[in-house]
Amino acid sequence: MTNGTPQGRILWCDAAANCRRLSTREGVEDIIEKASRARINTVVVDVKPLAGEVLYKSKLAPRLGVVEGFQFPPDFDLLAVMIEEGHKRNIRVHAGINVFAEGNREWGRGPAFQHPDWQAVMYESVRTLDFSVGLSVQVESVDPWWIRPDETYLHTRKFGEHVKTESGRTYIVIVGNVVLKTWEGSHVDRFPIPNNVCILDIPGSVSVEVGEEVVFRAEGTFRKAEDSKTPSWGVFVNPIGPARAYELQIMEEIVSGYDIDGIIFDRMRYPNLYADFGEISRESFEKWLGTGDVKWPDDIYGINAFPWLPPVPGKYYREWLEWRAWQIRQFADQAVSTVRSIKREVKVGVYVGSWYDSYYDVGVNWGSKDFHAEYPWMTPEYNRTGFAELFDYICTGCYYPHVAREEADAAGKPEGASVEAACELSNRAIAGASLNYGSIYLRDYADNPDGFKKAMETVLALSKGIMLFDLVYLEEYGWWPILEGLFAEEAVSPHDV
Repeated sequence: MTNGTPQGRILWCDAAANCRRLSTREGVEDIIEKASRARINTVVVDVKPLAGEVLYKSKLAPRLGVVEGFQFPPDFDLLAVMIEEGHKRNIRVHAGINVFAEGNREWGRGPAFQHPDWQAVMYESVRTLDFSVGLSVQVESVDPWWIRPDETYLHTRKFGEHVKTESGRTYIVIVGNVVLKTWEGSHVDRFPIPNNVCILDIPGSVSVEVGEEVVFRAEGTFRKAEDSKTPSWGVFVNPIGPARAYELQIMEEIVSGYDIDGIIFDRMRYPNLYADFGEISRESFEKWLGTGDVKWPDDIYGINAFPWLPPVPGKYYREWLEWRAWQIRQFADQAVSTVRSIKREVKVGVYVGSWYDSYYDVGVNWGSKDFHAEYPWMTPEYNRTGFAELFDYICTGCYYPHVAREEADAAGKPEGASVEAACELSNRAIAGASLNYGSIYLRDYADNPDGFKKAMETVLALSKGIMLFDLVYLEEYGWWPILEGLFAEEAVSPHDV
């Protein structure tokens, strides 16, 4: 690679994870100096994280509060300092904002808590398991990210291959509708979850015999985002609700008030498949569909009694997926236009997951409008919701611990669950409509620096550049020398060419 070759080299700096490190000018100088030595040419500074609390001087949003016992300095303008120090070393600075996340459930803070009418309305499940011995157990949460001592849960393979067991709880392994195994307490740290199986996780002691039959029943219920039982740290707002104007004002404030080189949108999406089911969305969907004859929410989907199976598609399920993608596409168009109307030279990017074939789950079509994937869940015109043409660059998260296709296959995973396949799918979906920067999650390679280097080499070979998530792991693992070795020559941002 020759000196000055165009290659995006983006380092992401998560706000919560790095708030201590980036709470002083000296801390910022240290990181920018390391980035400069490693020949990074772009830094993303997360100035509106998940909680909706910001790290710049805002007249609209609350300031970042206490994070894990640390109070971020209320007068420290991280964005301003990052721009000053970055520009001294010829490093571009892009402001990162979490668009539709306006609260942190763990912290119980954020604008969404002050404005409950902003929150997305979730259509979720309440399941009941009836055992042949007369025991009946109600479950509201499947595959939780955290365990509360007094709640009952179901675990499947959706988010992990093991259950971390705890003392004082009973675990019941159910295959189909028959009890396969039971135990109490934490006699093993992690218990494997087979495919098409669930594990009932109950507080206290429960007597159930192996071989007993179980009947699964399920019904739907509506919940505000802050009360959701679906795993998520964020409290999301409805993209077409009253928070929409607020998000655009945040963008205006940042672009007009700071000498940023770019802005990148994260979580510009729905939280998951179960949102939004509020009245605003219902009315908008019916108007778009051209009929008021929608049985809500049954015509969208039904709750599957078996927790390891997806919802049951309803009459207008595919149309609803398209409609949601249109809402995000139309917002993206408005957001990008807002930024460029203020400062035309500011580059606009977006982060998305590279798993295009299932990203409908969050209501986003990040591909080109000309990309016809023809997955079964798509309507014939779904491709028109693609938003790649709107953006200067797209960071696709190739967040897999296996780099090559054959590595994933050898580990018993689909070949698509590899960095190589993710980059190739990203290229097909974006189809040259925007610059594609394959993105690496450094934590996937903890204790595997060779794997990290190989992942970077693969992304750089297949993409227009790379995004590294996150600064906190570069520091924790001491991997700056790997970057310095791999980026042996200077490279300019493709936006400078």
